[in-house]
Amino acid sequence: MVKTPRPTLSVGQALETLTHMQDDLPPPMADQLAEIAAVLQTVSAENAYLNTLLLEGEPPPAAVTPPPSPPGERRTLTGLLRDSAADPNAPLTELFAGLNDALRPPLIAIRGRADLVRAGLLGQISAEQDLWLEAIESNTSRAFAVLDALQEMIALQRGQVRIDLMNFISTDLLTEAWERVRDKIRPYGHEISVQAPEAVPLAQGDFYHSLIVLTDLLDNAMRYTPPNGQIRMSVDNLGTHVLFSVTDNGIGLTPDDLKNVGRPFWRGDHEKLVRQHPGTGLRLYIDKQILALQGGELIFSGEPGLGSTFSFALRAPE
Repeated sequence: MVKTPRPTLSVGQALETLTHMQDDLPPPMADQLAEIAAVLQTVSAENAYLNTLLLEGEPPPAAVTPPPSPPGERRTLTGLLRDSAADPNAPLTELFAGLNDALRPPLIAIRGRADLVRAGLLGQISAEQDLWLEAIESNTSRAFAVLDALQEMIALQRGQVRIDLMNFISTDLLTEAWERVRDKIRPYGHEISVQAPEAVPLAQGDFYHSLIVLTDLLDNAMRYTPPNGQIRMSVDNLGTHVLFSVTDNGIGLTPDDLKNVGRPFWRGDHEKLVRQHPGTGLRLYIDKQILALQGGELIFSGEPGLGSTFSFALRAPE
């Protein structure tokens, strides 16, 4: 049977769809869709700016970015997306898939053109222009991160994530995760240590997906630990399971954090260090789903100002 491809939305069509949907939804959801529409409008305006800059040399007036919605409302939107998992063809899931298809091409164009302008395609740029282009690149990177996370969430809900179970040496996972973040972590001045038993245990799981999870945990420890902190990666043999952990002496976790960690779009914005690093709050949510597919579990603990430990357990081979 030949599957009919889903028609791709244009940015204009996506905006029109969102506008119609807002009229029939309760205020919290309508506000979230309004925020998404504002992002689309900003992306469209930045694309128009760069097109004019490249082709005519006269940029239009800069678009005004609307203020963000209250942080708590974002969970409502993602909760509805999560609840649609039982029906892979649910309208909201399809909307996000369509928005993903509509947004990627203009984002790629914006990032590429900004790179060309910064590289001197139109001649030397001023310091102010360089800051403007840097802001475009930063915002497009954040937009790509959101789209990547949403795309992965949709794949999880549709059962399209493939898990390849295998037995692997547990310390290999620590080594690969360290290689992935080594260059990023140097500017922070953190001291990294590794702890493993003399008899290194085997773990059973999907090595690639487990590596992504461990890298996410290490990346969080790196970002949310003040400069010159201490981070420890460890592996422990629990008999039936193998425990992988990342421990830091960073900002820690409050009781409220412990209740909300892993909820989609939730971030501990009460901490200044968290606000300094842009993020979506989706990675730990996705990590929990990926671990569950392997029979694993995300575990976390911490104290405010003293640091935290994020761990996950995978089965040990029988």
